[in-house]
Amino acid sequence: MNSVEGPAKILVVDDEPDLELLIRQRFRHKIRSNELAFEFAGNGVEALRKLGMDADSYDMILTDINMPEMDGLTLLVKIKEQFAHHKAVVVSAYGDMENIRTAMNRGAFDFITKPIDFGDLETTINKTISEIRLIRQGQVARERLAQTIMEKEVAELDRQKAEQSEKFKQQFLANMSHEIRTPMNSIIGLTNLLVKTNLDQQQAKYLNVIKKSSENLLVIINDILDLSKIEAGKMVFEQTPFLVADALETVYHTLLFKADEKKLGFEINIDKGVPAAISGDPVRLNQILINLAGNAVKFTEKGSVTISVIELSRNGNQSILEFSIRDTGIGIAPEGLNKIFESFSQASNDTTRKFGGTGLGLTISKQLIELQGGSIYVASELGKGTTFSFKIPYAIASADEIGKDKKDTLQIDKEDLAGMRILLVEDNPFNQIVAVDTLNDLLEKPVIEIADNGLIALDKLTAADFDVVLMDIQMPEMDGFEATRKIRQDFPSPKHMTKIMAMTANVTKDEVDNCFSCGMDEYIAKPFDPQDLLQKLWRLKNE
Repeated sequence: MNSVEGPAKILVVDDEPDLELLIRQRFRHKIRSNELAFEFAGNGVEALRKLGMDADSYDMILTDINMPEMDGLTLLVKIKEQFAHHKAVVVSAYGDMENIRTAMNRGAFDFITKPIDFGDLETTINKTISEIRLIRQGQVARERLAQTIMEKEVAELDRQKAEQSEKFKQQFLANMSHEIRTPMNSIIGLTNLLVKTNLDQQQAKYLNVIKKSSENLLVIINDILDLSKIEAGKMVFEQTPFLVADALETVYHTLLFKADEKKLGFEINIDKGVPAAISGDPVRLNQILINLAGNAVKFTEKGSVTISVIELSRNGNQSILEFSIRDTGIGIAPEGLNKIFESFSQASNDTTRKFGGTGLGLTISKQLIELQGGSIYVASELGKGTTFSFKIPYAIASADEIGKDKKDTLQIDKEDLAGMRILLVEDNPFNQIVAVDTLNDLLEKPVIEIADNGLIALDKLTAADFDVVLMDIQMPEMDGFEATRKIRQDFPSPKHMTKIMAMTANVTKDEVDNCFSCGMDEYIAKPFDPQDLLQKLWRLKNE
């Protein structure tokens, strides 16, 4: 077994001859300092031969997916069978997400997209080496402790390993979210701008498909992050007063277009015994209903979908409400009912092929319901339809409280924002176009300057004053966190402090908290909603 203290040895499996030169050039300092050592193989067959000769000397494997003689997916299966303790990272293109998902299911530890960003590659190598060496440290420690029967220390090492693995998992999900959201911001932003231009019927049709597909992809990545939050115990529920009718109307209008497209009957029924206003998390209720009713519309070819709510019981100020979503769709076979709530599962392979989807919606809905003290149940008959029902306890609220919230809705006077001076700190040229064109569309004659990173932003702030800084987080030279801290340190002003709003694809709670803790005033996630951006700019200007 390779020493946990010696150089980290990496087997690179790729049929591109130029990659070896690029890697040796990029990591030449670490190679010279004996921190890293690389071996290269042109395909899976050659890689297995090298592993068979001295498998324990390698810390990790970096493999392409598409190669001659033996591809990366087959290699992953062989590695899992013969060298179970090894960590493999796969390399593939953005558009090859199906192969990436297959690779992760076959035991890949992480993935890198082509063209390779060597900064990301170095981060991934460090993460992977840390993980495998932690495992090896645990193995060594367990062997020693077994001799002295010190079970407490074994348990502590296992705990640390579990925490470290969870940390790496959360970091992987955060990185994946950021990498997908960054190009999604360009796609959605430019599509929204194009929709406002003069288009012929065919162009409008194509743009509508792009818009819907982009929104669907965003739902998928949000589902994955929600599942991660739930598993990590970080899901937080609001306690906000809201109208039951408003919640159901929102779901109704969201899905009405899809139902009309399929010529389905679509209605909502609220029993007269249901309290008008309740206190809870309207966003999560909306998410659950959209998931369940959206599935009902998707899996129903003819007939109708009905959303109903009744009050099951009331005890003092607490009401238990039951929501039901009934459809006349394809139904679920009895053997499929047992697995529909499992992660990444659907009732059958035929369902996946015909209707698509990740199989996460029902899993997340079930966990969101149970975390709020409720439960979900399903009744179905194959070929005749399905009814999903769930109950959640809510506190009864006063409609007057909701009226107060509505009065607080911002009334934006666009003239008040005319000539606003904005510094956009963003390194991605496509997202620069989206932000600048959207701001020009939203505002009256804004003055916009662009900085490609935090260092340039500091120079521009030295030369001129700005009303608002729109700050990306992940940038070369100086990231958004460091730039914000420098701004707060070097440009203090008791009369008027420059407002800084994070505009970033970093969306996890820890990353959002970091934005505010380093001195930012506001936050908006990419892909951003133009009206949300307008409201936040107005709020910053008038605080």
